[in-house]
Amino acid sequence: MDRIKNSTKQDLALPEAPRFFEATFRDPNQITAISKWDMDFRQIEDGEMQADFKVRSSPLISVVKFGFSRRVHQIGASPKGHLTFGIPTHSKLTDWKGISIKTPPFLSFGSGDEFDCISDSGFGGYTMTVETEYAMKIVEKLGITASDTEFGAFLLPATPPDRSAALLNDIQALLANPSSSEQGETHLIEELLRIASGGGADRREPRINRKALALSAAVDRMTANPDENVPISEICGDISVSLRTLERAFNEKFGIGPKAYYTRLRLNWVRRLLVEQGSEISISDAANRYGFWHIGQFSQDYRKCFGELPSATVD
Repeated sequence: MDRIKNSTKQDLALPEAPRFFEATFRDPNQITAISKWDMDFRQIEDGEMQADFKVRSSPLISVVKFGFSRRVHQIGASPKGHLTFGIPTHSKLTDWKGISIKTPPFLSFGSGDEFDCISDSGFGGYTMTVETEYAMKIVEKLGITASDTEFGAFLLPATPPDRSAALLNDIQALLANPSSSEQGETHLIEELLRIASGGGADRREPRINRKALALSAAVDRMTANPDENVPISEICGDISVSLRTLERAFNEKFGIGPKAYYTRLRLNWVRRLLVEQGSEISISDAANRYGFWHIGQFSQDYRKCFGELPSATVD
């Protein structure tokens, strides 16, 4: 996680007129080629992935519609110098920074703040990103007493249905509008800031407990040396946690045990390498790089996880 925690990646300047991008990927990490976020999407449910993205970028606000067909562990950090808000459109976000989710919430990702969440298959929603400096001018104009630090990472369990419906209508109208709409964009930004600043006592901050700390330490150990396939028993010893505690922590958060998560994590790394380099790297070299030495077993595991053979990913 150090790479994410220490990220200084800055958003690029947006174009003067709205720019649109729409695509469906087999690997959601392909969106990083155009994204200003630091993101790592880890597919933890077996089956073919379909990741849908629709992006509208303008000088005032960037709106993204997204959807994932499989369960995903999402980690990363929001763009620095910007405030980002999120609205899931389905109750498929089951865990956000240690908070269990039952209804579609309103999320604030802050500016450069980390996020860590689990989304079930069928998860979808929207994110809206605004330059912090411009957002704070709007805050002042609205007469809201708040500093930029108060728009950090937090969750509001839900917004009133009528307000939520109106907000979604505004977002969908912008995504359908190919021309510049400063009035509509400003109205949307104002409403996002009103909701974010008005949560008060309803805000829910991330929780930290023993199991969460153990899980985080285990995942950090798994990612520390990507070329190794470290036994789970060794990981438990390294972080001074019992196997029982680790098994419970992983199953509660991911729905799978640490060994299954670790295998899928390394398979995701191989898939990303094959997507990025294609025929420039052999399948066996890509598999070996992440600790898979039995190519026959690797191909079976890969097909089970992603619904296709490694050769199909390259093609």
